[in-house]
Amino acid sequence: MFIDDFLKSASVLVCDDPTGSDPAFRQALDAAGITSVQSVADPQAAQALLRDARFDLIVLDLDSAQSPALDFLAQRQHASIETPDPPILVVIHPNDTALRHRALALGAVDYVERPFDMEALQVRICNALRIRQAQRRQSHFDEELEHRVAARTAELINATDAIVHRLAMVCEKADVNAATHIVRVGKMAHLLAKTAGLGAERCFMIERAAPLHDVGMLSVSDDILRKAGRLSDEELAQVRCHAQIGEDLLGNHQSALIQMAASIASNHHERWDGTGYPNGLQGESIPIEGRITAICDVFDALTSKRPYKDPWSVQNAVDYLVAQAGHCFDPTLVAHFVAHLDAVEAVLARYPDTH
Repeated sequence: MFIDDFLKSASVLVCDDPTGSDPAFRQALDAAGITSVQSVADPQAAQALLRDARFDLIVLDLDSAQSPALDFLAQRQHASIETPDPPILVVIHPNDTALRHRALALGAVDYVERPFDMEALQVRICNALRIRQAQRRQSHFDEELEHRVAARTAELINATDAIVHRLAMVCEKADVNAATHIVRVGKMAHLLAKTAGLGAERCFMIERAAPLHDVGMLSVSDDILRKAGRLSDEELAQVRCHAQIGEDLLGNHQSALIQMAASIASNHHERWDGTGYPNGLQGESIPIEGRITAICDVFDALTSKRPYKDPWSVQNAVDYLVAQAGHCFDPTLVAHFVAHLDAVEAVLARYPDTH
């Protein structure tokens, strides 16, 4: 039986030298097949030993209500909130009901009385070790479940990233460097969100949603997107529709990620001073994910080659952001962006254009 194998490998810590050397106690351990036993003189020595060694059962002698062993019990009960502690079996004097109740209230799993009843002692030791066996099996199950959930979550994240990436590339159909552009925008958006103090989950979602900022461009004709010269008023109006169309395409979905992408698609052309589109939002009424993506998208567009322009230098692009802070862009976010320019340039270097 599995419990027999567990008993043979179990390690017992006895916190009281007389108990550890008691012939009846040793006989009960031997009868249960337990050979790994270590004794210490007091609870302080036991605490030190438990920091470095692994035990499956602690046997603790309680001689009075003032015993330091009660403090040890309380400390182990608190520690077991984080990690399951070895079960504690207390040894008490006969008829000390109050002490027995106190020990059980502090987390002892069972008790034995002196003088030892050999059969009862052996059964109670085995029962306590069965608790430890169950703890270990549950811990193993939890770890395996956590590993499987993590692997499945990673698989879903990778699949989501791949879908978003491919859809974003379709949206950037006029840009031969779309693959790297959308990655850079996502990475820079994550960086800016983090430096602005957003939580890890929102930073995670912004990085994955920002590449879809131009999903509404699917509605704009290729001729307009590839036009090298200035757009006519009619063409410009068609391009400006992409923000609202992007929100319409992605909106009304339960997924927090898709909701974030819809917000970014709708708001990344809003301006801090209220002169942007599609809704003329102003200041902090523009959702922060839209304000973040606006800065990252413009910066990356300026520093990248386009059919109608050569790439700007990083410094010129930064100067533009600073000049437009308070007009086009959130000035606080621009300051964060500039303050972490080294990290921004690292993103540009890691994901360069290929054409």
